[in-house]
Amino acid sequence: MKRLLLLILPSLLCIPGQAQEAFDRGFEGKNKVFIPGGSLGIGLSAAYSNNTVGDAAEGYTVLPSHVADIRGGWNSFGLHPYLEYFLGDNWSIGVRFDYTKNLFNLDNAALSLNNDLSLTISGYNYQRQSYMGAVAMRYYVPFLGSRIFGWFVEGGLSGGVVKSKNYTLEEDGAKHGTYQDNVRVALGLNPGICFFVAENFDFEVQVGLIDFSFNKVIQTENQVKESGAWRFNASEKIDLLAIRFGVHVYFDTRRP
Repeated sequence: MKRLLLLILPSLLCIPGQAQEAFDRGFEGKNKVFIPGGSLGIGLSAAYSNNTVGDAAEGYTVLPSHVADIRGGWNSFGLHPYLEYFLGDNWSIGVRFDYTKNLFNLDNAALSLNNDLSLTISGYNYQRQSYMGAVAMRYYVPFLGSRIFGWFVEGGLSGGVVKSKNYTLEEDGAKHGTYQDNVRVALGLNPGICFFVAENFDFEVQVGLIDFSFNKVIQTENQVKESGAWRFNASEKIDLLAIRFGVHVYFDTRRP
């Protein structure tokens, strides 16, 4: 019996060692270098939208007998250049400038809830311009070793000012409204995906994920009354309004 145990025990001890193998999920792949160090990247994303509702003769109806005679429009424009330099393989440091402009005007809108309650809005205007700059660091990861598809994570510090005003036009042509300056500083984490369509040219999609921001607001009403406020925001959800579509061109600045 003792001899049998001595024969079985070494076999049992060897089984776990023989069964264990190195676990590899395959993220590394064969090609670990997605964008080599020493490269210079220049990127640009832009957006434009123009919308008009109704015209001078006939307004647009949303809900018959409730929301009708709508005349107005809105448009937006955004320009976001980006410059990055790769200090090492797959990781870079860069700077970005963001400019956005939004215009909205509501010439007329009629709201009727019942025969006794109705409301008409006319001559309302809203304008907003944003000037933001950012310093960011990116790390790129090839997808399953591919040199065409990859994803990246960007973390950076941004700051700037957002100027906005909303006003209504009175019958005598005078404007009644509020002007607002918002000084904003934010620390964000933004992931994205990219794919190359040529040797040094790619498309990318980026979305806001985590954002910590401090905002100081200075508000002036009719250029007379002044007030202010400040707020701190911490957001950890996907911001669909912060989705960016852009293109990048890369140049190899390494000496041959």
